[in-house]
Amino acid sequence: METILTVCAVAVTLAFVALVVQAIITLKQIFHTAKAVEYLALNADGKLTALDPVIGAVKSVSGAVSSGWFKLAQTFYGLFAGK
Repeated sequence: METILTVCAVAVTLAFVALVVQAIITLKQIFHTAKAVEYLALNADGKLTALDPVIGAVKSVSGAVSSGWFKLAQTFYGLFAGK
């Protein structure tokens, strides 16, 4: 009976050590990821303002898609498609 308890205690100890090692590795990766996100957040402002023309173009296209002409075309398509 003592042998079984000793084997179980060793197995539990090894499993706990493996859990601790994995937790340390995970926390180190989270730390590196957080530093990278912080760097990105600090340097993204200048790069995002360069995308303003692209964002404006996407807004104009989405405005055209949601306009009345597009809804009218959808209605005619729905009539002919049998929906």
